[in-house]
Amino acid sequence: MQDNKKILVHYSSPNIVGERMDIALTISNEFGFVSDAVALFNKRGEQPGTTRCSLRYDETKSNETESTFSGTIKFDSPGYRTFYIGLKINGQVRKIEYDAEEDCAVFANGRDFAFWECFSHYYFKTPEWIKGAVMYQIFVDTFCRSELPEEFNDRVVSWDTFPKWKRDSDGVFRNDQRYGGNIKGIIKKLPYIRSLVPEETTIVLYLTPITQSPSQNGYDTSDYEKVHEMFGDWNDVETLVEEAHKRNMKVILDVVFNHSSNENPLLKEDPEMYSWIHKYTKPACWWGYEGLVEFNKNSPRYVENLKKWLALYEKYFDGIRLDVADNLPDFTLKIIRKFFGKFIIGEVWKNAVTGDFREFFFGDELDAIMNYKFGIAIYRYIRYGNYKNFRHIVKKICKLYPKEALMASAIFCTSHDIPRMPNILVGDFMKEGIEYETPWDMEKDSYWFTNGVFDTDKFRQWEFDHDQIPKEKLELALNMQALTVFLQYTLPGLPSIFAGDEAGDMGFKDPMNRKPFPWNNIDQRFFEIYQKMGKLRNRYHETFADANFSIIEVDEKKLVYKRDNLIFVVNRTSENIWIGEYNIKSASFALKNVTEEHVLSAYNAIVIEI
Repeated sequence: MQDNKKILVHYSSPNIVGERMDIALTISNEFGFVSDAVALFNKRGEQPGTTRCSLRYDETKSNETESTFSGTIKFDSPGYRTFYIGLKINGQVRKIEYDAEEDCAVFANGRDFAFWECFSHYYFKTPEWIKGAVMYQIFVDTFCRSELPEEFNDRVVSWDTFPKWKRDSDGVFRNDQRYGGNIKGIIKKLPYIRSLVPEETTIVLYLTPITQSPSQNGYDTSDYEKVHEMFGDWNDVETLVEEAHKRNMKVILDVVFNHSSNENPLLKEDPEMYSWIHKYTKPACWWGYEGLVEFNKNSPRYVENLKKWLALYEKYFDGIRLDVADNLPDFTLKIIRKFFGKFIIGEVWKNAVTGDFREFFFGDELDAIMNYKFGIAIYRYIRYGNYKNFRHIVKKICKLYPKEALMASAIFCTSHDIPRMPNILVGDFMKEGIEYETPWDMEKDSYWFTNGVFDTDKFRQWEFDHDQIPKEKLELALNMQALTVFLQYTLPGLPSIFAGDEAGDMGFKDPMNRKPFPWNNIDQRFFEIYQKMGKLRNRYHETFADANFSIIEVDEKKLVYKRDNLIFVVNRTSENIWIGEYNIKSASFALKNVTEEHVLSAYNAIVIEI
């Protein structure tokens, strides 16, 4: 915790079940004589204070002005816990809690402050190749088309065609416009992807679904064992993985086990696999989408098929990404973990520990999650200067996520599900405030509602009309994207690039953010940012492969943090700022040129070795 000149609380978290957790309270002697101190823990389902840890006076760490009380505790089960510290001072019982607003320890004094949080988990290891890596997400249909068989020519549109965003004549929005991107196209572009990061650093290719599906995006699987004919076949997949491995790349596949297409033959052939509102006549559908029929996760037939599909994917891929992992029950995730022996990353939007108090990181489910929480915190800081949110989110996750998982979780600032980076950073209708889950909660603006009903046509028309950032905002977007990427590449975990980010792609929500890759119009200004950050990532690979991280200072203008022997300093403003304690000219890396010893220029970030 930050020092408020009076009270400090330090503790070790996360912890492996059975190993000790250290707690220390340092308190100013100005408050009086402390005769008793105890940490009182509360696990969900238990009464507060069920577990206690006595804190004893530590003479070696105390002095004339302050006293330190230390203790250790072990937990015999995994899970999320909170605690506060009770003590007697001058014979009076007092309570010390955490003030999240100021990020420090305080006397409760009847005020509504938060508890401290900790997390215990079973021992588990994530693959070494994921740590310090860079992820590259590919939306397969719009990435690259190569050697597409002539028989498919009448099923694809020209590469420069804008995404289909209007209703069809029957009034339905459909995701059925295809561009013909395929696996051979990915193979063709492996050298290009490799050029983003020096070869010593692993690149993880994350492919959106490639199995048979009636839609362009592939998230409505109609055959889990067949590659969509327009993408290629399993021989092409095998070639892709072989060629990727030659270039120090790994390949993970997006898989959808929560639901399937309503065109999947299993719906009729094996109906016990599915959930039904009215048995065998009206299936339960994910979020009400008729084309996405939910599986019955309790069905033995579902489990049998799941094991078969996992065995197939394990044969070809280095890992899988679980679509809507937070919709899959914990017992299903444990089955997947048991029968898939490679890397598993899950789509989890909330805090993976406290969001819904799930068991994702107990050690027997996921290896990692899509760390959107970091991405959202980055945006709120870079665009709005919300440093309290940034500090709270980043420190909390670093305190709760198992280190193995934190190092393996990719930081998503963009994906096929959210707008492109420039649009989030400088576009209109972005949102800031606790009532908005993300900055791109555009739909919550009253502008889109007609007679109390959200007007999808109006929304999409506006997105189309404002797809590209105005020229007068482009320089600002470039500066802010550089800072966003700097944080994405240097916070704990690994950065995830959504193919096109590095080319200067723009666009608001689906389908505007899924435009075909602009192979003939790559914006070199954006591309050079990613190459530069890739070299930094590679240069300090050991540092970025570890979870060491601490915030030194943060406010609306400046962010300073430390990892191992590296100090990172970020100026998010349009003005030069004075950095008196650091000689900026000694920086080993800078986004922009450095000309003065103690002045960090506008929209600049540096790395200093100490």
